[in-house]
Amino acid sequence: MNLNPQTIEVLNNYQTINSNIALGEPGFIRTMSVSKTLMAKTNIPDQFPYEFGIYDLGEFLACINMFDNPTLAFDDNKKHLIITDGITTFKYFFSDKDILTIPTKDIDLECDDVKFTLTHDQLTQLRKASATLRTNQLCVRKSHTGGQFIEAVVVDKTNPTSNQFTLNVSNCSINTTAEFDFVFDMNNFKFVNSDSYEFGIDKKLIASVMAGNTKYWIALDKTTTYKE
Repeated sequence: MNLNPQTIEVLNNYQTINSNIALGEPGFIRTMSVSKTLMAKTNIPDQFPYEFGIYDLGEFLACINMFDNPTLAFDDNKKHLIITDGITTFKYFFSDKDILTIPTKDIDLECDDVKFTLTHDQLTQLRKASATLRTNQLCVRKSHTGGQFIEAVVVDKTNPTSNQFTLNVSNCSINTTAEFDFVFDMNNFKFVNSDSYEFGIDKKLIASVMAGNTKYWIALDKTTTYKE
């Protein structure tokens, strides 16, 4: 088989999340960070013949990238695959899935207490502010200006005199009367490039993010507050 470029793009994104991965689930691939604070799932066009584990995804992709148009041939005994261009080959052995940090099920939450959409440019602004202020905390709060708006605030919550960057987000839906301060660790913002990012937050401290055809789930920081 030949891997679809879309699958390669997803795997390149996933290697930033975790070097471990299991492939072969029908119609999609999933990954989860070692800390288990970030999980992702993407529908892909490729269909692998069976499930197998990869211990070092970066190494696996480097082997594939050695060729312009590689073909993957799978061992009938499910021990390895051959990556080849017809002249040279890599024999790549699978890993036991039991030793890998991989997800086994999806997160079954609606994540609709608060919903908002960030454009690519807005997310870039927040990332630049995070680097400038040297903090990875992003707080999502009701806007102090009133109305159905939220604020995305880059701030160091451990420092009461911390400088702050605030982005007002009007493309949002607040479906709770509670007072909330949802806190993200922006180290978990390892999303595939997309024109927009659709966030949904659940009061159980889980958020979902849709970027293109990849869905991410992020565990919120324990400093989150939600008062009904």
